[in-house]
Amino acid sequence: MSIGTIYSYPQNPRVFKALVVAKYNGLEVKVDDKFVMGTTNKTPEWIAKFGASQVPAFEGTDGTIIIESGAIAYYLAHAKADSTLIGRSNAEEAHIQQWIQFVDIGVNPSLLGWLMPIWGFAAYNKVIETQHIEKLKGRLATLNSHLIKKTYLVGERVTLADIAAATTLFAGFKLAFDADFRKEFPAVTRWFTTIVNQTNFKAVAGDFVFCETAIKYVAPKKEVTKEKKPKEEKPKEEKPKPKAKEPEAEAEESFEDAPKPKSKLDLLPAAKMPLDEWKRQYSNNDTPVAMKWLWENIDLTTDYSFWKVDYKYNDELTKLYMSNNLAGGLMNRLERARKYAFGCLVVAGEDNANIITGYFIVRGVADEMVEEITDAADYDSYNWVKINVDEEQKQKINQVFAWDGSVEGKPIMDGKVFK
Repeated sequence: MSIGTIYSYPQNPRVFKALVVAKYNGLEVKVDDKFVMGTTNKTPEWIAKFGASQVPAFEGTDGTIIIESGAIAYYLAHAKADSTLIGRSNAEEAHIQQWIQFVDIGVNPSLLGWLMPIWGFAAYNKVIETQHIEKLKGRLATLNSHLIKKTYLVGERVTLADIAAATTLFAGFKLAFDADFRKEFPAVTRWFTTIVNQTNFKAVAGDFVFCETAIKYVAPKKEVTKEKKPKEEKPKEEKPKPKAKEPEAEAEESFEDAPKPKSKLDLLPAAKMPLDEWKRQYSNNDTPVAMKWLWENIDLTTDYSFWKVDYKYNDELTKLYMSNNLAGGLMNRLERARKYAFGCLVVAGEDNANIITGYFIVRGVADEMVEEITDAADYDSYNWVKINVDEEQKQKINQVFAWDGSVEGKPIMDGKVFK
């Protein structure tokens, strides 16, 4: 008899987690995979039932409603009284949760930060990709050290920790971790091979094939061509206007040709450090090298100012990826400021206990924020405070611009760059 239904899209590794658990515990779970990856069900009926518009979601035959793949797997792991997946003591169960959270919070954000732009779900930036890969390698090195003398993450048998961690790393080993990458983490690779070849795991995910050639970002060349076409066609559409050659028409043309009003910032004396040059330095160099160049060249007395940016409603933030999307929303609405500002916002902490914070370089040294930024729809959702940059502030800015270290005692997990 089925214990309930999981709603998702086809071949979702996040659902594998729950289904493998169900196999180990001898539970029957139905799967409704009519959804399409990247979409959600936003009907009033769905949200009224599940409280959110996301999948995967679980509806038990007893009326139990659960969202989030980890919570569904946890529920199914405890659905059998004598399950071997949840540990034989409180300490063992705590260690299982320790490694589940280590992978969810420490590994998964960097793995997704690497893959999501390649899949087309986020903007691609080579420097940021490199940062994600290096962070990921650091976390995998910790995992590798733990597994050198262990077959499983906790104890001497498969637990929920192994299932959850393996399904999280599934896409990495399948698409991105080529042979050279795997050589750096032999214990992790050996452990992963052991888990995905368990009978219960294969019954859900099938035979696993390791990545031979790492997936790479390919620029959408066709889209660029399409965007150019309207620009070429516009002058052709305007040709009929001057045919009449009436005085009034000529007057209108001369009026339109008049120079457009400039931003107040364009009237400032030329900056010693062109902002575009800084953006190139940041994009093309390792962050420590770029930051050294910045501090050697930026003039904060006449050309630029630094502003600390903090989201006003950090206490309302939940999932890390949702917070990062929120930060990206602000960046997307700052197009007017593209010529006059550069900034980094980072998400620090963990699910249900994270913050959005960061720093912006802004053209000019006025004490009021420039109109090009205040005009953004999300501006009022953040506190913007102009700061005096001393050595302590420099260290904090270095960390945020590198997405490294911590903020207010919370580890930096992800971020967005405006440039």
